[in-house]
Amino acid sequence: MPVPLCAAEAPATQNSCLECHPVHYVAEGGCVDCHAGRLGTTRVDIAHSGLIAGRYAAFTLENNPVARQGEEHLKNYACRRCHASDGKGNRLAADLDLAPEYASPEELEESIRYPVLFMPEFHFSEAQRIELVNAILAGARRKGAVEQERPAVVHFEGESVLEQLEFEKQCGQCHRALTERYGGLGTGLIGPNLSGLLTQYYLQNFGDDGQRWTIENLEKWLKNPRKIRKLTQMPPLSLKPPEFERLGRELQPEAVPPEVQP
Repeated sequence: MPVPLCAAEAPATQNSCLECHPVHYVAEGGCVDCHAGRLGTTRVDIAHSGLIAGRYAAFTLENNPVARQGEEHLKNYACRRCHASDGKGNRLAADLDLAPEYASPEELEESIRYPVLFMPEFHFSEAQRIELVNAILAGARRKGAVEQERPAVVHFEGESVLEQLEFEKQCGQCHRALTERYGGLGTGLIGPNLSGLLTQYYLQNFGDDGQRWTIENLEKWLKNPRKIRKLTQMPPLSLKPPEFERLGRELQPEAVPPEVQP
């Protein structure tokens, strides 16, 4: 049985991982290239410091199907409507390119499994969560140096100023949305989450031909939803022009906030 080495005593080039783990993916480089951790010790607590478990390390292999499938999830579920990943996306919530700096892969998966307030509940399977984590880590690696994260805007329920916003009055009982200027709005879970609705990263599901949601399409939808989608349960919403203009400003990125009196 080998004598455990102290990290300070082990040669810098010694790969003590191989004393416990079999060799695999020989052509991909050393253990730490995929799994991080520390090579020069057999003391598990030191060797496994910052370790990336195998299920989360697929992204380190070029063109790996696990990470590719995770990228498809990022697109199909429109995760970039709120998050930036691989340098693309809105910054309404945490920048996922910074994720490796403050969260372990296990913590990332946990945050997907148990969403925070205003994050949709997607009910991903364990396999899907692992694929998403791999895609997030792959994007962070490709992005390289990251800019300082823009702070998220939050508010507390019941603030009188925000209660006067058109989204709160007209949409908030059925929908929720993260907005660039006002943070999280609405309390409803009946309708879809509208975060990033008027940006290129929202689901392209306006009409049968999959158009983007624009301010013009939103106006058509509110006037007669069943003309756009016959089986929708949403009733028409009659807004006066000033009300719709305010709603559009609240949902638009870089919106100029309307004059709201406390």
